[in-house]
Amino acid sequence: MNIEYHFPTLWNGKDPAAIVAERHDIVYLFDATNCNPNGDPDTGNMPRLQPDSLLGLVTDVCLKRKVRNFFARHTTSGNLIGEGDVCDDRHNLFIREGAVIQRLVEAPSLEEEAKACFLTYSLGNANLTEEQWTKKKKEDKALPQLRDRAYKDALCQAYFDVRYFGAVVSTEGPLKGSFYGQIRGPLQITFAESLDKILQLDFSITRCAVASEKEAEKKGDDNRTMGRKHAVQYGLYHCHIHFSPAFAAKTGFTYADLDNFLFALTRCLGDYNVDGSAARPGGMRVVGLIDFAHTSALGNAPAHKLFNLVEVQGKKNGDGKSFVSSGSEFPQGLEDYTGKAPDGPIYVEKNKYGQVTDCTVNKPEPKDGNEAEESIVASRIIWEF
Repeated sequence: MNIEYHFPTLWNGKDPAAIVAERHDIVYLFDATNCNPNGDPDTGNMPRLQPDSLLGLVTDVCLKRKVRNFFARHTTSGNLIGEGDVCDDRHNLFIREGAVIQRLVEAPSLEEEAKACFLTYSLGNANLTEEQWTKKKKEDKALPQLRDRAYKDALCQAYFDVRYFGAVVSTEGPLKGSFYGQIRGPLQITFAESLDKILQLDFSITRCAVASEKEAEKKGDDNRTMGRKHAVQYGLYHCHIHFSPAFAAKTGFTYADLDNFLFALTRCLGDYNVDGSAARPGGMRVVGLIDFAHTSALGNAPAHKLFNLVEVQGKKNGDGKSFVSSGSEFPQGLEDYTGKAPDGPIYVEKNKYGQVTDCTVNKPEPKDGNEAEESIVASRIIWEF
């Protein structure tokens, strides 16, 4: 298995191939300038918007797609992924353009991997004679369950996005109707929401060509057709990412996977432009990425107390609505914001009942005889403020 390892200092020398055993909570901030960060097909592909607050939205599915696109264009082999392929580098893409889920699950290469897992589960090794195998099938009533588990594990090993985000493959194919076809991934991403109202822009565009002979006859000598383009003048978006080590153990999510996921978050937007299009011509970029690493699987503090340590505010006038730079209620750029984020140990304070009361970056004096614990480490991977 080839491993791309970009942030070894974050993991204190842990084995890249080991399953991640501690909880992580991640803050992700990105901005969009004169582009459409996530169009809504129900509103003519206008940028997504909260109707009551006019705050911009980017769905979790959109962000997952950008991570998938990063790996699709940047595998360790340097090649694009072909349908049905199962690579040793564990960077195959399961949910991709034009994919047929049943065909991927029934791929011969995946079936061979599932068979190897199946034999290992059922007898402890994958080297059975035909006679041993026939006898085993007759005697072991747990074989159907082991078979489904083997297919699930083979999927997680072969396809990184199943291992990261989970999948539902219990519809058609060998896992139809099986509990093991409903795979929950360890990474859960929230909707991204803008910090302030966004200004939706709607433009008319023309094309000096038509799509068909029929349309050409209707247009006559004038072949121009009309269209629309939509954009956001500027928006600063933030979302939270939660990592569960319990589900990591079930999908085989390793420190190398966590490392590569964080690396993808730093590269899937902005100047690297791996997800570029006419609607997003390099107009999105990552401006903040902070990883809070706990020391236990259950976590050492509530996620919201850690997220509160990341503070970003608009530079506004006394009315609290308009920005100082422009006098407008809509931000014009990243310079309209200021912020701070921790980078280093986080001290957790608890009361006498063991409940977390506060999280701070500076070690406080003991309260009620309780010493604050240094049980969380914040890593400020990107911070542009």
